[in-house]
Amino acid sequence: MAGKASKKQAQSNLAVLRNLYIATAPVVALAVLRQWFAHRGIGSWLWFVMLHLPLGGCAYILDKSGRPRYDASHKLLREGMDLSQSGGLTEYMFDVIYLSLFGDVGKILFNTTKFWYTLLLVPLYACWKIYGMMPTMRPGSTKDRAKSEAAPAQSKRQAKLAKRQDRVQVKYR
Repeated sequence: MAGKASKKQAQSNLAVLRNLYIATAPVVALAVLRQWFAHRGIGSWLWFVMLHLPLGGCAYILDKSGRPRYDASHKLLREGMDLSQSGGLTEYMFDVIYLSLFGDVGKILFNTTKFWYTLLLVPLYACWKIYGMMPTMRPGSTKDRAKSEAAPAQSKRQAKLAKRQDRVQVKYR
């Protein structure tokens, strides 16, 4: 079964994308209808489109990088990036999509755009992650970490073994 893992990942990616579009399409369609029936001006439509740019951009990138490619005979050419991975940029993009959908649900239920302020959490989270990585970026921090990792605490068993090895061993014939 050559390429079984690739085929499995391709099927997993298709399922993830299908679930993403099943969740996204109705919510965005209802938000557009709510915007349409609210009878607001062109400024509110521009605001609405601007607030949907992160959702559209993330969905586009996930689709382009994760959708498997097949040739004319339905043979798998490329399985795409693993969309079910945890951590990393993929999970970050899914979080942006879910926060955008949260803003849309608030728009549908309460006819307010104040739920879209939750999208401000995205750059705040990015800054927090970058701040957390700062100690590893400073020069000299790897030396300090190497020193602290070089002398870990020893258990009693390890201490006995080290003491036994330090004794002078004399072999008699």
